[in-house]
Amino acid sequence: MSSAFGALNAQAFLKVALSRQVPWLALLMCLVAWPAITHAGQSDQVEVQRSLWADPTGEARFEDVMQQPFQPAPAILSRGYKAGATWMKVIVPPSAEASLWVTVQPLYLDEIQLYSRRREADGRWGDWSMRRTGDRFPFHSRELPTLNYSMTLDTSSTESTVFYVRLTSTSTHALYVTVRTQNSALEFEGRTLLWLGVYLGVVLVLIWMSTLRLIITRDLLWALNLAFQIGTLILTLFYLGIVAKYLMPDAPQGVDAWMSTVVCGHLFVGLIYYTVFVKHFGAPRWAVVLYACCTLAFPVQLMWIWHGQEQARLAVSLNSNLLLLSTVLGSVVAFVFKIQDQRLRWMIRTLYWTQTLYLMFFVLPLLGVTPMTVWHLYPALLINLLASISQHLVLTRRDQLDIEAKRRLQSEVAATQLTLRAKQEQLAASASFLSMLLHELKNPLASIRIAVLNLLRQTPPHTPEQLKRFDHIQAAVEGMDKVLDRCRQVDKFESGGWSVKLAEFDAVAIVVEMIALHTDGRRVKLTAPPSLPVRLDEQGFQIVIANLLDNALGYSPAGSTVSLELQANVQEEAPGRRLQLRICNKVGKAGAPDPKRLFEKYYRAEGAHQRTGSGLGLYLVKSLVELRGGTISHTVSPQHDGGDLVIFEVCLPCD
Repeated sequence: MSSAFGALNAQAFLKVALSRQVPWLALLMCLVAWPAITHAGQSDQVEVQRSLWADPTGEARFEDVMQQPFQPAPAILSRGYKAGATWMKVIVPPSAEASLWVTVQPLYLDEIQLYSRRREADGRWGDWSMRRTGDRFPFHSRELPTLNYSMTLDTSSTESTVFYVRLTSTSTHALYVTVRTQNSALEFEGRTLLWLGVYLGVVLVLIWMSTLRLIITRDLLWALNLAFQIGTLILTLFYLGIVAKYLMPDAPQGVDAWMSTVVCGHLFVGLIYYTVFVKHFGAPRWAVVLYACCTLAFPVQLMWIWHGQEQARLAVSLNSNLLLLSTVLGSVVAFVFKIQDQRLRWMIRTLYWTQTLYLMFFVLPLLGVTPMTVWHLYPALLINLLASISQHLVLTRRDQLDIEAKRRLQSEVAATQLTLRAKQEQLAASASFLSMLLHELKNPLASIRIAVLNLLRQTPPHTPEQLKRFDHIQAAVEGMDKVLDRCRQVDKFESGGWSVKLAEFDAVAIVVEMIALHTDGRRVKLTAPPSLPVRLDEQGFQIVIANLLDNALGYSPAGSTVSLELQANVQEEAPGRRLQLRICNKVGKAGAPDPKRLFEKYYRAEGAHQRTGSGLGLYLVKSLVELRGGTISHTVSPQHDGGDLVIFEVCLPCD
């Protein structure tokens, strides 16, 4: 009762969660998007001129770089995964502020060098100096303790200020350099923290909901989904500088290698999740294998990341290619999922299509088709959030369908149990009626038999005609008695009342006794050893022998010989001894039976209706033989004299 109550509570929870969580998730998504959109539209930056020069070798000296022809650059720059260095020249117009802040994004760049000049006390410009920052350096070494890479810049109120930014990174060469006043920069830092707080709040809500689902369902997909959500949380903490500032501020090499490891590890968990996901929803085997093969790249990526900077760039680039491949693969596989529910089918397709469109949104700027935006600086954040919410909704819908299917199954089981109970009661009533009927029929048969015996004892002696009629009466009574016995035996067998009681006895002695009891047993020719000890159900064995003898003697020509062979041997394909019984008789007036229907219940050959019978004998024989794990076969063999020989062979384990 307690387990059933717990299951009902779990189902009720899932149903309520499904009905209430969708609008809340949508609201949370809006809350996440709002600060970022507001942030992107702020116009509190100092208007500057930006220009670009690429150093493919990464070895150019600063003195030589200043002489290079810089080309105009957009506000947000992206050059993809490139070796070497990217240089940006920034010209700041005259400013009333004596000092401004230079802010560089995104927060996962390896090394940023800022070349600028300080103003001396007399107002003149000093020599060029270089300052470094990035996730390859400890956080405590930063000039300003902010999440964003920020450094101060001396300016002039009468002339423009020029500074240079040099970027080297194993990740994509995305660069967003802004110049702000101190108050504006601090406000920007606050908006970043607000956006980060809301984003992490959504992720934590998803983690909490996935944890509850895992506790309730104990399902592998929910476990992997939870692992993916936790990976998203860890990736976000690295992505936005929380780990560098609060958890690893004194790391001598910064958080660069750990950041690359988390990025690749997060995709690795996602690929495992989607491998199980597509297999669960009936994707073709080739799709499951492709997803599984993609996971094999993770050990190689780890080796590259911790081996050196150049290899780390290959690992991160491979990670992006695997992400693109798996997303495109999912968009194709979504069309071949074996899903009956239309809503779930379209939810999964929307999940994959959204991811594909999102990737296109980020690839197009790299191709120069569309401009870069703030969203392009942190591509993994939004796609991870969208994927997490979509996966949560898909699995929730699947759970809802499972609950509905279980309820239907429980209803069907309950209905089936009621039907079965009614059938059992009906069978019990039928069995009771049949038992009463058989008993009532036995009594008049016994009276007829006694009456015939009394008549035979009367004097004077009876005429041959009278004796012949008495014999017919006795034969009819015996036939009816056998029919009633078989009906009783079949009823007992089918109602489950038949119990197998194994015992050791001499099979030859039982067969000899059964032959002697039969009124026509003198026609049987027995071929058997003097003694044959076996371990069988003695009552069942007697019934098998009696029915086979009665069938052979009753449907063979009068006066013909019925041969019965009995032996035990060991077969190679089955362990232990096997009792082999073979009984043969010629086909009589009734003709040969239909071999396809021979062992059917109530079946009798067309010519057999002149003889009293029930059509239950061979059906009962086959049932008892198979109950013991044996076999019975029937063949008809043509003879030289033009007749046919009917052969029954029984094989029974007898150890």
